[in-house]
Amino acid sequence: MFTETQANEAMDLLAKAVADGSLPERGAALAADYRLARQVLDRASVGIAVFDSALRYRYVNQALSVVNGVAVADHLGRRIVEIVPGINVDEAEGALREVLADGRPRSITVEGTTGSGRPGRLRWWHNAYHRVEGEAGAAAVAAMVVEITEDRRIMRALHRARSRLALLDQAATRIGTTLDVQKTCEEMAHLLVPGLADLVIVDMLDLERLPAPAGPVRLRRLALSAVPALREVGAVFGAQGAVVEAQPFSGVWRCLDEQRPVVSNFPDDGELRGLARGAEHVGRFRELGMHSVCYLPLTAGAEAIGAVLLVRAHGTTSFTDRDVALAGELVARAAGAIGNAQRYTEQRDAAMLLQRALLSTRTVPHPDVECVGRYLPSGSGAEVGGDWFDSIALPDGTTMLVVGDVMGHGLDAAASMAEYRSTVRTLAFQQLPPEEVLGQADRAAQILELERMATCLVAVLDPRDGTAVCGSAGHLPPLVVTGRGENVLLDLPVGAPLGAGAGPYTSRRVELPANSAFLLYTDGLVERRGEDIEDRLNALAALPLDARAPLDRLLDTVLSRLATEDVEDDVALLVARGRR
Repeated sequence: MFTETQANEAMDLLAKAVADGSLPERGAALAADYRLARQVLDRASVGIAVFDSALRYRYVNQALSVVNGVAVADHLGRRIVEIVPGINVDEAEGALREVLADGRPRSITVEGTTGSGRPGRLRWWHNAYHRVEGEAGAAAVAAMVVEITEDRRIMRALHRARSRLALLDQAATRIGTTLDVQKTCEEMAHLLVPGLADLVIVDMLDLERLPAPAGPVRLRRLALSAVPALREVGAVFGAQGAVVEAQPFSGVWRCLDEQRPVVSNFPDDGELRGLARGAEHVGRFRELGMHSVCYLPLTAGAEAIGAVLLVRAHGTTSFTDRDVALAGELVARAAGAIGNAQRYTEQRDAAMLLQRALLSTRTVPHPDVECVGRYLPSGSGAEVGGDWFDSIALPDGTTMLVVGDVMGHGLDAAASMAEYRSTVRTLAFQQLPPEEVLGQADRAAQILELERMATCLVAVLDPRDGTAVCGSAGHLPPLVVTGRGENVLLDLPVGAPLGAGAGPYTSRRVELPANSAFLLYTDGLVERRGEDIEDRLNALAALPLDARAPLDRLLDTVLSRLATEDVEDDVALLVARGRR
């Protein structure tokens, strides 16, 4: 096919022939139409080309010449791969062959790089092909090429924005679902893979092994998540729970020291050796295409509490500033949840320590009374409660049995429990009846300005005549396990909880059958969400309990039947049996 210069020369010859009468006027009209058509094609703002049956360029306009960065004349007689090898050539030529074969028009999107524009800049074009018939039945394919790079960039930016919002939205619902530090770290790692990285590791500062000044930083590995292709090397980074060391001036060390992201796209072997904890793994890392790493600090307030490592491998781009900003926002959200979990754990541990210290105080029943107590923390992950039990031998030969439950949970509840327990123990030695013990304990709570109320059951057991005098401050009734194979829930007058200031209290004397067991408990044993408390108390009374069995075994039976995995509150139990 002619170039534009050759066509213009031909048109000049045709015009001369018309002028001297050697060409009919019909031919002159055709020549004028041809020149007009060429001007339309040559000056079009979109790229236009014609390919012959061997997929060689026969015609290229100036617009496509500019796109390809190759002169018009240099296109002619050459194939696409020789002009723009940086695009998806196989797909383009495949579409051209199909159009030649069946004559059906086709459209494809071509992407890649050409000789024009910024080197290495990825671009996109929409190509439309249709077949044209040449002389003697020879076929060719006409192509129209429209660049859509800017549209694609806008669409990709919108997709990134939607993905960013989706990740942030997921972070709000998937991170921090519990108050468990390790679980929260695992939730964060699973969210970041594969959305932002192919491998994520979460390390927390090992507070039990504080680093020496300017020395290695010791961290405990709490979570690791990876795409399937990288899971095989996960063990190289250390097992979950292992203590690892970050050497001075390493990526993670600088991230913690400066409390800012540290990004290394295309890290050298030295940095990969630090990741792998050994030079023997560097080659494998290279094979897997691990090309970019990003360290992000986990901070709570102004203090660093850990670090997050993100790794990218084959098929992903290196970390951009936008990626690092998004990852930093997600990690900051997770850090808040982790900080909350850490504070909760510290308070729970302190409350548990206080409660266990108090409950470990040796109870001293009368020699003629056999007692066994048991405390069971909740299995739901809730905070520690304020449950307690006590048995106190009194000078007159009786034994005071006490079970109580401070309302609420946490360190405050455990501290209030200590106050109530100490008050009741002090009053016990004054040998006051249960109703007066409860009344004075209630007044003491008012004087001490205890913020939390407590339910409490006080029973004075006399093994000599087999009786018990019982008073209740809002507490559930005790259970008498008779020697005749019957269980009886005592019907007692119930007053207001301690601390409510709503006394007075009354008590009731009950006779206990010979060889019977007397069971006191807190509400965690029987209360269940969505179930009627009366039904649960009836279930307790219906248990097959043997009053003559060892008391430890009796408690084991009660707990195995009622204190299952769905226990939502702490449980305290105290069982007593008189020796006659």
